[in-house]
Amino acid sequence: MRTKTLGIVFLVLMLASVWLTYGVFTKKFADYDEVTVQASKIGLQLPKRADVKIKGVIVGEVLDYEPTAEGADITLGLYQDRTTQIPGDVTASILPKTLFGEKFVSLIVPDGGSSAPPIAAGDVIERTNLSIEVEKVLSDLYPLLRAVQPADLNTTLNAVATALEGRGEQLGQTIETMDDYLTKLNPELPALIEDLRLTADVSDTYADVLPEVATILRNTITTTTTLEDREEKLKALFNDVSKFAAVAERFTSNNGDNLVRLGDLAAAQLEVFARYAPGYPCLLGGIVGAGELQAQAFRGFTLHIVLETLPHQPRAYGPQDVPVYGDKRGYYCGRLPNPPWSQSNPVNHQPNFVDGIDESTGKGTSRVGPGWSGSAAGFVGGRDETALLKALLAPGLGVSADDVPDLGVLLVGPMARGAEVSLR
Repeated sequence: MRTKTLGIVFLVLMLASVWLTYGVFTKKFADYDEVTVQASKIGLQLPKRADVKIKGVIVGEVLDYEPTAEGADITLGLYQDRTTQIPGDVTASILPKTLFGEKFVSLIVPDGGSSAPPIAAGDVIERTNLSIEVEKVLSDLYPLLRAVQPADLNTTLNAVATALEGRGEQLGQTIETMDDYLTKLNPELPALIEDLRLTADVSDTYADVLPEVATILRNTITTTTTLEDREEKLKALFNDVSKFAAVAERFTSNNGDNLVRLGDLAAAQLEVFARYAPGYPCLLGGIVGAGELQAQAFRGFTLHIVLETLPHQPRAYGPQDVPVYGDKRGYYCGRLPNPPWSQSNPVNHQPNFVDGIDESTGKGTSRVGPGWSGSAAGFVGGRDETALLKALLAPGLGVSADDVPDLGVLLVGPMARGAEVSLR
């Protein structure tokens, strides 16, 4: 009986020792201040009882986690004797102890220290931005590491180690050279970024004009086909152009001096044309308006005019009235292009031009503007034409040229100029 009792006591003590060992190992007898960390989905990869550290010192454990829409809410158990060392505004990162090691929660104190009160049970700790980036890298790396076969990875690492063996100095020089390049490249990065941005703008421009470029290329194909179909005509055109060029070359060679002289003479004329150019619109408008009046005057192919004789004839032109073409005032439109004058409202004044008449002739100081006879005789009714006609009429009249009356010149002048008069 005594032996059985001792066996039962021994068994109870052994079970109690196992339970006590388990409780100590799982820290069932520890007291925690529970806080919550809002983590991404990588928080689901944390093992139970994972370490919670601040500045490398363990201050608690991961007690539990609960999946959420954004990731996971991790419950941390902080040792009560350590919470006074943890400010309330810390942030949390989930980091691996090694590349392939288990993850732990790292509490990060803000830069420059913190004046916040100590963390308390029930507080919520936010993730750091760095934590988000590291967690994303690890989350993306984890499936890759699982897909890589250990044997293949070992072979690859051995090959890399063999390739680098004995080349440390060369590798160091290469890294130093690369560092020099990067040091020189860093100041140029803003300009490079700007160039890339401008390249994007240029690419957008090219993208906008590509349809037009495609249309041009299609039209070029059509044009090329058309030119190919008309090859003979193009060849004939080029031959004619070549012959014309040869003729033009001979013409310019033979008349080069004349063309230069023509340009020199035309320069003065063009200056006059340019000076009077502003008056061309009103002059042309007046000519167009006069055309309607002339059409009325010559209606039915018959000239309709009212001819009135002057009660007092003006005096004859004398030596003092030699024509002078000295008016240089420039263009004068007057009432053109729509003059108000008519048969019932005749014009009663004329501009006083510098034409050589300074004394009244009975009609003021205006001279009738003579036209050019079109021959060497000069102006119509001018001294040259009068002298020529008097010389022709003098033998027939049996008098000297000076005694030929002016009436004869007036009657014969139009016939000498080729005019025809018909009576009805």
